[in-house]
Amino acid sequence: MAHTRGKLFVDKTVQGAIAKRIVLHWCVFFLLAVLSLIALEYFMGDPSLTLGGHLAAIWSKYAFFLLLMLAIVPSFVYDTLKLSNRFAGPILRLKDSIRRLAEGEQVTELQFRDNDFWSELSQDFNRVVQRVNEPGVRA
Repeated sequence: MAHTRGKLFVDKTVQGAIAKRIVLHWCVFFLLAVLSLIALEYFMGDPSLTLGGHLAAIWSKYAFFLLLMLAIVPSFVYDTLKLSNRFAGPILRLKDSIRRLAEGEQVTELQFRDNDFWSELSQDFNRVVQRVNEPGVRA
């Protein structure tokens, strides 16, 4: 099954938490990188410079790198959300199918997309549905 998802957020709660976490991790990494550059410049740079002078020297040497680091954040978040679709989507579909089965509705066979994680969950769920639908089995 080669269907692609049309939405970036299939489970806003889970995927929002993941997006926030990746941004937090990136911010911590960026802050540590900047602090490392400041420390290196301060201790290994020109001792006659003021702190402002050291910051200006860092900017003149590493501005491209710092701007590049800022520019890649959206792609990190986007790629993480696309990856999270591969587990958030299947769990959301499984959750919906379980709810419908519990309410006594007719449930069709559950199949996840080719690249989705946990394809064995759909196979196990389909076996449960077959068992529940067998004559003489009470739900």
